[in-house]
Order: sequence, then C-alpha cells, then structure tokens
Amino acid sequence: MGAAAGIIGGILLAPKSGKETREEIAKLALEITKAVKTQVDETKSRVKDIFGKVSEEGTTKYKQVRDAVIAKVASVKTAGKEIDKDKYGKIVDEVLTDFKSDFEKSKSGLEKLAKYLKKDWAKISKALS
Repeated sequence: MGAAAGIIGGILLAPKSGKETREEIAKLALEITKAVKTQVDETKSRVKDIFGKVSEEGTTKYKQVRDAVIAKVASVKTAGKEIDKDKYGKIVDEVLTDFKSDFEKSKSGLEKLAKYLKKDWAKISKALS
C-alpha cells in the first residue's frame, strides 16, 4: 500500500510532458522502493525508535514518508537532474517539512526519521545507477 502511494505521488509530481514520463517515474519509483525495502524486523526497529513503540499507525506513517521521498527522487531523476548524497539529503528534508505537523509531539522522532531515510542513500544510489 505504501509503495502504491509513493508511485501515485511520483506520477502526480511528474512534469506534464506525457504518459511516457509518468510511466518512467512510476517504474523508477518501484525500482527504488524494492531497493530500500527493509526486512520486517528492521522496519519494526526503526518505527520503535522513531515513535517509541511499534504500531500499525507508526509503520504506516514511516512507509508513507519513505514512499514520498522515493517519489520525489524518481521525479527529480526522471527530469534529468543528477542526485548525489547532498541533493538526496535536501530532498529528504523537503519531504519531511511536508510531514512536520505529524511529528509535533516528537521533534526527536522527526530527526530520527530523517537519519534513517538519509542512511538509505547507498541503496538509493545503487537503484539510480
């Protein structure tokens, strides 16, 4: 479900240059999603660290933010722009700004989420090459 949301987000963020571009973004977003997908135990560990406990709501929010980052990366890359570690970090920060209100109770949770997403750079980089 989270991957689908990321793909849909990528399609919606696509430049209005046609169906092919949107399909390319969706395909790249799916490839990146597969590359950064974590094992169930690792996802639970991240969610517990970010939200203080493992819950369906926390897991859904984690995946929603991760998928939004992936959609943005796919959109930027498909537009022909290069993405390096610094650019990826800025994309993560931009996306997290959109979700800031979801973390009003826990600023440290937002910082931890940023740390985990930025840690995925090696996997993202590999998927982009």
